[in-house]
Amino acid sequence: MPVIPLTITSTMSVASELGGAFMTPAKCDDEGNLYIRKLAMDRPLLGPVVKIAADGKRTAIFDPSVFSQLHLDRADAFSAASDGGLYQVAQKGIVKPVLYVLHFFSDGTASTSVRLDADLEVYNFAAFANGSFLVSGLQRDVTNGKDPGKKFTAAFLDSGQMIAKLSFEPAPGDLAPGKEKHAGQPPTAASNLVKPAGPEKAEPILDLTDAEVGGDGNLYVMRRSSPVLIYVVSPSGTVLRTLKIATPAHVQFPSGFHLSANRLAVSFAHDENQSQTLVVADAQLGRRIAAYSFTDPTGAAPSFACYSANEGVFTFLRLGEGNALEVLRAAAE
Repeated sequence: MPVIPLTITSTMSVASELGGAFMTPAKCDDEGNLYIRKLAMDRPLLGPVVKIAADGKRTAIFDPSVFSQLHLDRADAFSAASDGGLYQVAQKGIVKPVLYVLHFFSDGTASTSVRLDADLEVYNFAAFANGSFLVSGLQRDVTNGKDPGKKFTAAFLDSGQMIAKLSFEPAPGDLAPGKEKHAGQPPTAASNLVKPAGPEKAEPILDLTDAEVGGDGNLYVMRRSSPVLIYVVSPSGTVLRTLKIATPAHVQFPSGFHLSANRLAVSFAHDENQSQTLVVADAQLGRRIAAYSFTDPTGAAPSFACYSANEGVFTFLRLGEGNALEVLRAAAE
């Protein structure tokens, strides 16, 4: 199957986000709104998530500091809510962290906070359409630098009660983290990547590295492996099916994915340059539909932020002149 080149159709500088260093992954919703987590230099683990409309205007800012009563130490992965608001996982404490799921109203004000019945380091989180949650990370003794931890993934009710623990078989071709580079993402403990625990022993590969809710109410969650595995998980914590997306030739690793309508797009970074290959597949069977290539003419490596199946448009983020946040939209020629 031929690889189709993508051409940039528009470039938009988001003026309100000057100095907009951001952290990946970014999210989007069916209305074309982007949800981007900013890097706040004064509190890098508690940076806000900004919501930017298709016309480039900021419509909301979701700042974990509005939950001041929780005395949070960090906030991590987030998920757009069906009411226009946001869910985000956060924690208080480091050695024995207390985990919360924060819900923001659409205007960025605090709605509710739910304490999760779990003890782990969270690296991935997403909300189902019904408001329950999927959480993935590591369970380990943080006071022991040699403890690599155990992978942990579970589904929780909207009350914070765990209802199902998920188990995944070791996948052939699991890709070790540590070499990935993403535009706008500085080194940070809030990354979805697990860094080596020491010079001789690396931590286990995470079960899941990204997740998005589908129109069917289930979560589609990606495992960084070769082939890429995407699990379709029901709100009860049942793995309904597993999709396999073959890794294209001459690429190094899958860097992200986005879901739209009944299709999903997986981005793969190349070994020796800043270009990307984006594989679009059927979200029911995993059947490959098309493959696209994208190279930023500036030589940057933009972050894949959104995919619109109906329009055939891929959205990327990069830092432009003056460290301004730029939104690139690209389509097939």
